[in-house]
Amino acid sequence: MIVGTVQPNGDAVISVRLKGPGAATMQLSVVVDTGFNDSLALPPDIITSLALPFREEGTYTLADGAVAVSRIFTGQIEWFGSWRRILVVEMGGGPLLGMSLLRGCHLGIDVVENGRVEITPIRA
Repeated sequence: MIVGTVQPNGDAVISVRLKGPGAATMQLSVVVDTGFNDSLALPPDIITSLALPFREEGTYTLADGAVAVSRIFTGQIEWFGSWRRILVVEMGGGPLLGMSLLRGCHLGIDVVENGRVEITPIRA
């Protein structure tokens, strides 16, 4: 189980560990974003710090309908006790965790200040 909290601004936040191709890891608070379809979005400075390898460019339609081109990198996230390889989208702003990473999980959020955020795997 992964547990986090709802911030005063309403963001559902959890803490995750990330790593790039080297042995160094980084603990990071990320906002759970159910409107983001990919796994993880990170700002350029974090991508650089982890030395994430570039993979390709991708085109995205933003919430306001605008189209943006973003660079995509590969990295790893500790997910339920194991390292999982993921694609990381480079975007300004804070780190976002998206629906692709939540696939196969139950997401529960008590939507009040300091409410509980809980992610658990769904066992078939």
